[in-house]
Amino acid sequence: MSDWRSAQTRQAELAEQRRATLRHELSRRMERPQRHRLLQGYPMAPVLLPAAAGFAPLSNELIDDTRPLLIGVLPHAACNPRVRGCGFCTFPHEPFDNDRVRQVVRAVAEEVTRTATQRPGLLSRRVGAVYFGGGTANLTPPAEFQRLADILEATFDLSGCEVSLEGVPRYFEIHDGALLDTLSGMEVRHRRLSLGVQTFDRAWLARMGRDAFGDVDCVQRVVDGAHGRGMTVSADLLFNLPGRSLEGSLEDVRLARDLGFDQICLYNLVLSVDVDTEWADDEELIGGMRGNDSACEMWLALRDELLASGFVQTTLTNFEHREVPEPRRFSYGSYGLDPRTWDMLGFGPSAISTLLVPAVHGGLKWMNPDTSADYLAAMRERPHPIARFFEYTPEDLELLILTRHLARLSIQTSDLEPAYAAQARVLEEAGLLHRPDPGRVAPTPRGMYFADSIAGLLAWPRVAELRRHLEQGTDYRYHMG
Repeated sequence: MSDWRSAQTRQAELAEQRRATLRHELSRRMERPQRHRLLQGYPMAPVLLPAAAGFAPLSNELIDDTRPLLIGVLPHAACNPRVRGCGFCTFPHEPFDNDRVRQVVRAVAEEVTRTATQRPGLLSRRVGAVYFGGGTANLTPPAEFQRLADILEATFDLSGCEVSLEGVPRYFEIHDGALLDTLSGMEVRHRRLSLGVQTFDRAWLARMGRDAFGDVDCVQRVVDGAHGRGMTVSADLLFNLPGRSLEGSLEDVRLARDLGFDQICLYNLVLSVDVDTEWADDEELIGGMRGNDSACEMWLALRDELLASGFVQTTLTNFEHREVPEPRRFSYGSYGLDPRTWDMLGFGPSAISTLLVPAVHGGLKWMNPDTSADYLAAMRERPHPIARFFEYTPEDLELLILTRHLARLSIQTSDLEPAYAAQARVLEEAGLLHRPDPGRVAPTPRGMYFADSIAGLLAWPRVAELRRHLEQGTDYRYHMG
C-alpha cells in the first residue's frame, strides 16, 4: 500500500511541476504583444516546411471534395499610404505600382483557372463566402477586378455565397464606384464592404499617412451608398494607439455606431522595437505604448461600449449589430473559424489554403509567396505558386480546431480534455478561461484580450517539437516521436 501511495504522491508532484512550468510559460507570453494572430490559424508560418518546385497539393489524397468551401482572394499586395505600411502594419505590403498591380491581378486570375484544371472536384463544392482582401483590395483597377470576378463566377458556383470587398473608404468612390458596380453585378446571396477606418482622429490619420483615405463625410457616403445597394458594411478600428486616451478610442466606436455600420471590428495595435514597422523606430511612440494590463482594460471598456450600443460579439474581434438578421451576418468570419466543416482556398500573394479530412484526422495547409515578385516567379516556374506547407497529424488537427474555436469564443470540453487538461486548469486559474456550461469552455472577456497567450500555451509543447525538427533539419511529418 505504501508503494502505491508513494507512486500517487510522485504523480501528484510531477503534475504540479508541470503546472508550475505552464504557469511560468503563460506569464512569459502574457508580457509579450498580443497580436491576435489567431486570424491565420494554427500553425503559424515559421513552422511550415518549404515547398519543393514540384509540390502538387491538389492531387493529394488528404482532400475531401464533399466539404464546403471558403475562398480568400488577395488580388495584389499593394497599398499607398504616405507612411510605409501606415507605420503600424505587420502584414506583407508593397508600394502601389499600377503596372505591377495589373500584372499580379492577371496572375491571380490565372491561378484560379489552373486550380480548377488541377482539381475539378473543387468546382462541385458549395461555396459559403468569398473575401477580396490583401494590401488594399479596392485599389485594384476596375477592368482587372471585373475580370477576376468573372473568372471566379465562371469557375465556382457562387449563387449561395456572401462576397466581401475590403479597402479604404475613399477608394470605394473612385472610378465612379466601378468596383461596387462589379460587386452588385455578381450573382451571389449577399454583398458586404469592409472599411479599413483605423481611427477617425485626423491627427492620427495624418501620422499614419492615411489622411487622403477618407474623412468622416466620405465614410458616411460609402456606408449610405452600400446600404442603398443592399450591402452591409463593417469598420476596422485600432485601439491602444500610443498615448491616445481611452476616451479617444470610445469616440471612434461611438462615431462608427452613429454612422450606421452593421459591424465593428476591434484590433489591438502591435508595436514594439522588434517588429518590422516604421513606427518601431520612433522612441516616442514606443514609449507611449501601454502595458498589456492597461491595454486590456481599454479592450474591456470598448467591448462594454459596443455591447451597450446594440452590438453582439460574434467572434474574438467582430461585433455585429443585433438588428442585422442572421443571413446578413459576416459568414466568412464565422465559417472560417469552423475547420470541422469548412475548407479554405486562397488565391494570390500571401494567400493561405487549409484543406482537411477530419474523418481521418489529417489535412494540408499551404501558403503562397508573400511578395509580388516571388508570387509572379512561382506562377511562371511552378504548376502551383506555393512557398510553404504543413501536413496535419491528428494532434495538429486537434490544435487547429482548438485555436479556431477559441477565436469563435466557444470550445467543446471534449476537444480540450483530457489532452489539454493541465493547460486548461492553468488558464482557468489565471482567469482567462471559464466554463459557461458543462460541455463548453470559453475565454473570459480578459481572456479574449490575451487570446494569443491562451492559444500559445495550448500549442506550446507541439510547436516546440516542430521547431526542434526544423532546427535539426528533419521532416517532422515522419518523426512524430
